[in-house]
Amino acid sequence: MSLPAQDDMAHRFLATVKDLGERVWERHVPTPDGQVTWLRPGSEPRGEPVDLQKRVVDPFLYDGTAGIALFLAALGHATGDAVWRERGLQAISPVRLKMREVAADPARATRLDRLGLGGMIGLGSLIYSFLRIGELAGEPRLVEEAHSLPALITPERIAADGSCDVLYGGAGAILALLALHRSAPGAGCDGVALLETASACARHLLSRQQFFSGSPGTWQSLPGLPPLGGFSHGAAGICHALLRLWKETGEPRLLAGAREGLAFERTLYSAEHKGWRDPKSTEPRYAAGWCLGAAGQALARLPALEAFGVSEIREEITHGLATARSAPLEPVDHLCCGNLGRAEVLLRASEALGDAKLQTAAEELALSTLARAEQAGAWRWRFDPRPGLFDPTFFTGASGAGYTLLRLASPRSLPCVLTLD
Repeated sequence: MSLPAQDDMAHRFLATVKDLGERVWERHVPTPDGQVTWLRPGSEPRGEPVDLQKRVVDPFLYDGTAGIALFLAALGHATGDAVWRERGLQAISPVRLKMREVAADPARATRLDRLGLGGMIGLGSLIYSFLRIGELAGEPRLVEEAHSLPALITPERIAADGSCDVLYGGAGAILALLALHRSAPGAGCDGVALLETASACARHLLSRQQFFSGSPGTWQSLPGLPPLGGFSHGAAGICHALLRLWKETGEPRLLAGAREGLAFERTLYSAEHKGWRDPKSTEPRYAAGWCLGAAGQALARLPALEAFGVSEIREEITHGLATARSAPLEPVDHLCCGNLGRAEVLLRASEALGDAKLQTAAEELALSTLARAEQAGAWRWRFDPRPGLFDPTFFTGASGAGYTLLRLASPRSLPCVLTLD
């Protein structure tokens, strides 16, 4: 593909982002208490059209209010338009109010059994979202509220974490706590160092590492399923979190656990298919995206270069990025398992490895995705490409797509959310 001039491409990406922002905002709905929220379509048809399965979004980053608010705040930061800043703060307001109530009532906080640790869905996602929205919107009070939330990551909540993964579990909490630590190193509001809380999460992860049928040590992240690979629910994402924490603490057990987990991921790799097998699929499936595919595998291994520095890791990153570049367009466009998730991984890898060709590949993939959407007159947010279906959320919809296009328009201006940087 012949790329347009850099300025023209950036303007095209930014124009698309503004359009997505307007479409996201115009779909907000009022709540009885004067706040705003959104509805999102169901994941797949369940006896009725997918666009009719609309439900109110949850508070979190993955497909809820926090992710939408993060996109709106990022758009305000990128454009300097105070309207988007205010919309981002308005969007996150009901979540802030709810968490203030929780923080003010320790007994209630203890009873919130369903409030897990996850970096995409859970406490970790709120820590990260409050921090980044506060920074992007220039709202110091919101950053302070982010620093108050680790007090809810109690020993009891850590012990109850059965997921362990980035999406729902302790690995995601570790990444969020590391982001908070980098913003203001030191202790949380309860006097416990953020790194110690992250280390407590890591000790729990290591205690749950198991050996299944003689395989290298890995994790059972979702009940009823075999141990998974990949970034979102699998060993790759958990290893990524352990390695990022190791860089801060130097704790040898983190390296040992990550080495085992990456060895498990290696058992899923097929040179013939140039990818990692999805263990939960009844048919051999080798995806290319972030959540459980080759792109996420490459992304997960970036900190392993510094930790292990072996040629095997470098080769796996090369294989994962090659698949992310060369695979045909996915049926969906979003970040989780779609085209813009692959583009985001290529962009993040270009930043980490200093490889301008990877940024070019990310731009090419984004332009191909835009061209298909323009030709069809719609983005594809679901595998069921129903005309008119719109999803405003971050990992499965327009907010995340807009955020990645903002990063492509101005690389290094925003952190990569796929790794909770």
